[in-house]
Amino acid sequence: MDPSPILSIIIVSYQTKAILRDCLRSIEREVELQHEVIVVDNASTDGSAEMVAREFPGMRLVANTVNVGFSPANNQAMAMAQGRLMLLLNPDTVVLPGSIGAWVDRHTAVGATVSGPRLLNPNGDLQVSAWKVPGLANSFLELLYLHRLSGVGGYAGDRFATDFEPGFVSGAAMLFGREVYDRIGGLDPDMFWMEDVDLCVRVRQDGGHCWYFHEPAILHIGGQSAKRNMDRVISNQLISRIKFSRKHAGTLATGALVLVIYLHVLTRFVAFGLLTLFRKDTRAHAYVFTWRKLHRYLFQGDRSI
Repeated sequence: MDPSPILSIIIVSYQTKAILRDCLRSIEREVELQHEVIVVDNASTDGSAEMVAREFPGMRLVANTVNVGFSPANNQAMAMAQGRLMLLLNPDTVVLPGSIGAWVDRHTAVGATVSGPRLLNPNGDLQVSAWKVPGLANSFLELLYLHRLSGVGGYAGDRFATDFEPGFVSGAAMLFGREVYDRIGGLDPDMFWMEDVDLCVRVRQDGGHCWYFHEPAILHIGGQSAKRNMDRVISNQLISRIKFSRKHAGTLATGALVLVIYLHVLTRFVAFGLLTLFRKDTRAHAYVFTWRKLHRYLFQGDRSI
């Protein structure tokens, strides 16, 4: 580790040993500018922390004894980071040749406050990684299964062939200066699945700029930790929308959103419950779990993720 790194690369891992190894090897192989790597392992039981300590002794490892969550773990690393730039990177990513240097150069050249690169699927196709800030309309159209047809919240495909300023960029690969952390804080520990949206919104409220860059590319496999627990995935996806609305929207908009989320959970429970009569589907159980957790959040103050 260089004593004065330009870049602090922060990776939070949970049960992702094999792909984490590939990610860290790509960083060792491809990142040339002065940097440090901080890996926060959220109490994995698959040997992830031991692998990092054994195979990557030059990287900084924080081995949590409990799973504190994605946002708090990132905040742990940000508090100890020494670089003037911080790069939040998912463990299911692979750094491609020249990508980090080009990304940092572009970020600096346009004066971006927070930015994200072009993300690629494992087959090399574009993976959408920038969106408009979601609101009530997004959730209402999703309730009716019309969100994909309407395109609400997204940008046209040709937009990703250019650099532009979106509403927010994916937290799978996000770059910002230390001053962002010092001035507005890290990721909101109460959120999971909308922590990247929230950070970008707070950056713009503070007078900053959020950029998407189409040239530097990062390979992103996607969903490796989340897909193991559909209960947690679905509940946090939906409840985080309410948390975000409470933080950034008015009372009426939030009240309407709560109603839409309730209807969303109820209709999906019925639909996937019927589906389980014909084949196994974990989503029915996940929506029962979400219904109960939604009640605990709204009426009992349960803010757990």
